[in-house]
Amino acid sequence: MSETPIPYAGAHDGLMRVLQLHTRRGVVAKAGVTVGIDGAHYHQRWGRAAFEIPADKPVHVAVSQGGGQIGVAATVLTPEQPSELEYRGPAALYLAGTIGAPGTVKQRGCLLQLAIFALAPLMALALVIVIGILLSR
Repeated sequence: MSETPIPYAGAHDGLMRVLQLHTRRGVVAKAGVTVGIDGAHYHQRWGRAAFEIPADKPVHVAVSQGGGQIGVAATVLTPEQPSELEYRGPAALYLAGTIGAPGTVKQRGCLLQLAIFALAPLMALALVIVIGILLSR
């Protein structure tokens, strides 16, 4: 990746490495995400971003939407772990997001959204039938 990493905001004199973070939208999503690295917050667009982080100590990484209150997911990245993470927003904004190694995160709330979208037409059909029965009397 050719983009310049965002510098680490904390005080650290040791070795540094680059965290590659890929953020993916859920079914419903806010315009962007807020990424927290050891308490420093960065507003980012969806997609890939690079952050400079310490290579010799654990780093707290949090991602959220809507100013930090929606789709929150957090993890601690240890020096032994690869410095690449993926965030996946939830299917509904009141659920938590997921964060982890690329390819391992799943979207929360898909079955709930499917149930809502499947039940709404069935409820509408039932309502039409009931109204039809009541009007035919």
